[in-house]
Amino acid sequence: MSIPAIVIPSLRPEVLGAPFPGTELPELRTALVEVQHWIDSAEEPAEGGASRWHAWPDRPEFQPIYGPVSLNTGAAGIAWYSLAAADSTGDPEHTARARRAADFVVAHWRERIEDSSLNVPGIGLGHYGGLSGIASVFIEMAERFPEYRPTAVALLDEILARTGRTGGRDFGWTGANGNLGDGGIIITLVDAARRLDEPRYLEAAVRAGEGILAEELQDEHGSYWHGVDAAALGIDFEIELDGFELGTIGIAYVLARLGAATGDERFTAAAARAADHAASQATLVGDAAVLARIGGTISFGYCTGSSGTIRSFLQVHRATGDAQYLEWALRFGRGILRSGVPGRQTPGNTNVYHQCCGSAAVLESFIGLWLETGDSLWLDAATAQGDDLLIRSVVDERGRRWYSESHVLPVGTLKAEVGHQVGASGIALSLLRLHDAVASAGGGAAFSTLRLPDDPFRAAV
Repeated sequence: MSIPAIVIPSLRPEVLGAPFPGTELPELRTALVEVQHWIDSAEEPAEGGASRWHAWPDRPEFQPIYGPVSLNTGAAGIAWYSLAAADSTGDPEHTARARRAADFVVAHWRERIEDSSLNVPGIGLGHYGGLSGIASVFIEMAERFPEYRPTAVALLDEILARTGRTGGRDFGWTGANGNLGDGGIIITLVDAARRLDEPRYLEAAVRAGEGILAEELQDEHGSYWHGVDAAALGIDFEIELDGFELGTIGIAYVLARLGAATGDERFTAAAARAADHAASQATLVGDAAVLARIGGTISFGYCTGSSGTIRSFLQVHRATGDAQYLEWALRFGRGILRSGVPGRQTPGNTNVYHQCCGSAAVLESFIGLWLETGDSLWLDAATAQGDDLLIRSVVDERGRRWYSESHVLPVGTLKAEVGHQVGASGIALSLLRLHDAVASAGGGAAFSTLRLPDDPFRAAV
């Protein structure tokens, strides 16, 4: 029996050339303006012309787990999206917003170094909630505005100065190998060494990477690495966590990044072993693949789901040149499509819309696979996924937003945050990239976007 072709649904139904009544959706540029209204509603002027952003405009007193300056929930994430919007639209107001947010970070980042969100030592230095993610934003800021380079260097040097001080190991910073911990710091340092032309950052990344290499473990599926302790996430029984942020899938990405940056076969071969371990646990159905997580649900986000697995396999493909890893990335992409996405939400994905765990991560994966392969299936899927996001948004005079379950404490509350990884800025970034990808495919300007170190998709075509 042959495998049926994947058919992408239209979520903009028309009759006689016009939208069917009640199904109208805005064009992406209009929607992005509406999202910006929501983001702007969270801005509060601070000292010296800087601004801070309240994470959740409905409840300004709400304090996000990763604080007011982080990439995840704070001003660094606002700056990141604003830079991308400035590039896409040419509107100087986006640049001005990026600078206001960056200036707030400059004034306050040192207050957040000792942050201890979750139970991961040294997480205040990490990529998702700490200095490494902030540094990634400031590396981009420094390329445009040289006055921000000293802050980028100070952030990175603070990380180096703290090597071995927390986490219980003489290498690294957190005692956790996953991207939530040392892995995320390593990929930031690799990127910083290249873009700032500072070899000491790559040297530090290699030393930490060698420490992770030495902790390779074996089970019936082959080689794996312990990522983050389950207890750090409040899980009261022993289990090996996985996913892009927590376990071997993300560590494969880190090792592949190190291998590509250094040419060191030790890292590249280890990345392939880690990817092979993940592949061995996948459920294959025809041309598609999925991975179950704790509790048996199947997530499609990147922190613990298929979108993160796509990122990892694509980077391992880049590092090794082995086409099987690209095919695995495509299998996981097809697994999302064959689940009924876009157009429905399966268990494990309900009410989750943002970059980290949800629909925006899926949209990024579809755009990324189109950039990698040129196959129109993925751009068609991305277009429908963008429409699905618009359908699930709320819009009124305050702007367009998404009430989302963040899978970041406090779990159980639908929050319309404005940050990059769990809020409107990150969702807007995915929609912005979709707009530019569709325009490029239609003969417009070549696709170009900024990318974070945890993002392997092409920055330009």
